[in-house]
Amino acid sequence: MRSRPGLVRFDKGSRISVRGGKMDRRGPSRGRKSFARRLATLGTMAMVALVALAACGEDKSPYSTLSPRSSVAEDIQGIYKLIFWLALVVFVGVQFAIVYTAVRYRRRREDEVRPPQIHGSKTLEIVWTIIPAVVLLIIFIPTVQKMYEQNDYAQDGDYVIEVYGKQWWWEVHYKEPQEVATVVTANEIRVPIGKKVQIKLFSNNVIHSFYVPQLAGKLDVVPGHENILAFQADNVGTYFGECAEFCGDSHAWMRFQVIVEPQDQFDTWVAAYNAGPAGEKNDDGTTKVNTNFAAFCMFCHNVNGTNAKIAATGLDETQPAAGQPGTTQTAGPNLSLFGCRPTIGAGIMANTPENLTAWLHDPAAIKEGAYMGISIGPGEGKTHLTDDQVNDLVNYLESLKPEGGCPVLPEGSENADVASSIGGS
Repeated sequence: MRSRPGLVRFDKGSRISVRGGKMDRRGPSRGRKSFARRLATLGTMAMVALVALAACGEDKSPYSTLSPRSSVAEDIQGIYKLIFWLALVVFVGVQFAIVYTAVRYRRRREDEVRPPQIHGSKTLEIVWTIIPAVVLLIIFIPTVQKMYEQNDYAQDGDYVIEVYGKQWWWEVHYKEPQEVATVVTANEIRVPIGKKVQIKLFSNNVIHSFYVPQLAGKLDVVPGHENILAFQADNVGTYFGECAEFCGDSHAWMRFQVIVEPQDQFDTWVAAYNAGPAGEKNDDGTTKVNTNFAAFCMFCHNVNGTNAKIAATGLDETQPAAGQPGTTQTAGPNLSLFGCRPTIGAGIMANTPENLTAWLHDPAAIKEGAYMGISIGPGEGKTHLTDDQVNDLVNYLESLKPEGGCPVLPEGSENADVASSIGGS
């Protein structure tokens, strides 16, 4: 090959470079070798990264399934780990096969004969049919076994609680034992440590999904159908849940808390809830209701220990609640001991006077589709309350606390700091 200085000529199937004034002809095999090495390096790095992730310690996120706090959650994590490690083995095997094939059967300049062709091999067809079937069986059998075990486990409980999925909040009715049967809360479930809790799930509007990752698996809340799950929490703390099924405009803002506490703290909370808030009393012993609350709020909200009792309570399936078509319990959350709640708006904001003021002025601006603005104001989601009315309501609602002060979160609660800061940062 002849070439003038500074001129490089490329021939088909080759690369030519000039090094030290000399021509260097390299065939295509060297480039493929380099590619194979890079591919092998990337495959190795990916496998190392996956193993490193698998070795990580437990996740401290309040919505993590990697830090179970009940036997039910531990069973679910066991299935998760089984699937993860099987998937990792399959992934590593496939990546190794790809890298090996790329290196072993790369094209070389000296190769003149095609490698053996395996298209139509019955042996290979059988192998890659049997292996996935075995992997699926390994996953299927323990999964179905745990499903049946949890179904049997959920047939009873020391405490029976009915939870109603609303748009977009949760109404909680304590049904058993008898001494707590009068407690009705919203977006907050308190349970004693070491007690089995049976949760009965209902919906009168659309499909929701009840999900507390650290305590129980996800279970759909279906209109016209009762679904049941159960768990026993053996660690005090505040655990967070949410709706895990898209249910409308504010699906993402449909959250709640499960507070696990010692039995004596739970009993104190129940007594305080039933007694109602402190304040000036009526002749019948009930606590007086704020004038603005009576005018604008008690059509949809109850407050235990007061005369704020709306008609649409209980489980009467024939009586829809005011302000929210299609529901049969209360139109809005029970506000007993509202001043002690860490959050408002179904767990989306910290319960502070500033946040409450913004909520009372325009709930739909914070939570799209909120029915409260529709009930109080003439459209647009705003309540159209005056500043004085809102300030008066804020002062009243924040005063809804028991005589002895607010029931505290359980001592040593791992997530108490999160509970006090949701939406506030």
